Amino acid sequence: MGKSESSFFGGVGGDQLDTVWIDYPNEYLTSISGTFDNYKGSVVVKSLCFGTNLKHYGPYGSDTGTRFSYDGKGGVIVGFHGRVDQYLDAVGIYVMPESLAFGRNSTCENNSTHELSCSMSRMPMPREAGPWGASGGKPWDDGVYSHVIKVIVHGGVSLNAIRAIQFEYVNRDAKSVLSPMHGGSGEDEMELLSVVNLDGTDEYLSGISGFYGPVKGYNGLEAITSITFHTNKTIYGPYGEESGAGYTCFTSTASPGKVVGFHGRNDGFLSAIGVHMEYF
Repeated sequence: MGKSESSFFGGVGGDQLDTVWIDYPNEYLTSISGTFDNYKGSVVVKSLCFGTNLKHYGPYGSDTGTRFSYDGKGGVIVGFHGRVDQYLDAVGIYVMPESLAFGRNSTCENNSTHELSCSMSRMPMPREAGPWGASGGKPWDDGVYSHVIKVIVHGGVSLNAIRAIQFEYVNRDAKSVLSPMHGGSGEDEMELLSVVNLDGTDEYLSGISGFYGPVKGYNGLEAITSITFHTNKTIYGPYGEESGAGYTCFTSTASPGKVVGFHGRNDGFLSAIGVHMEYF
């Protein structure tokens, strides 16, 4: 495939330049992690690490602050997006399944005018944000839909964490799809915190925010402790507990867009949560 170089994103550059050379197609990018923190009055990316199917690169920068990561389970990183000012304020990724990223099991043809022409090149690539939360746990991904029309939030009885979450979507054929329950199981261990119903006409989910941290009484296990849902009309929540020792806040609402799906991790609780976005 042909090569292209992106624009330079951020400020004018510092006194150190690091270059990561990836031996494509034998080597490909599968994970990214790093830290962010306040610097000169702004929250910026302080460090970055990159992981491939063969090696680990980094950290580059000052490895201090709040950690974030995409653990590389389930896809190949095929592009980047983010926000910049004088520094790199935020970074996000595009991810494809390995079979699509390398044209496996897809309709492809070689010809004299194109190096490779595949059906995958015409597929929309929704942007992923997150997941935010605790490391570890079992990954899940609902995929991408037209709309999110309902959110069902369950808490743990006498606990400070979100036990489980479930979504109702509308697909491209205007049919309703109810997701699996993500998180814990067992009706006797859960209490219903809230059901969020979007009006189904001109209201759409624009982002989420919340906190994650230690679950009380679970020996250091961390999970989502609070979650809030933002729409183009109002805010629903917060649901759960917002303050406590070791809590970290997260948000997906910095760039205008529409949430078209959710992904995350669970480990008896809702460990982490992220969104699939269509940005405006």
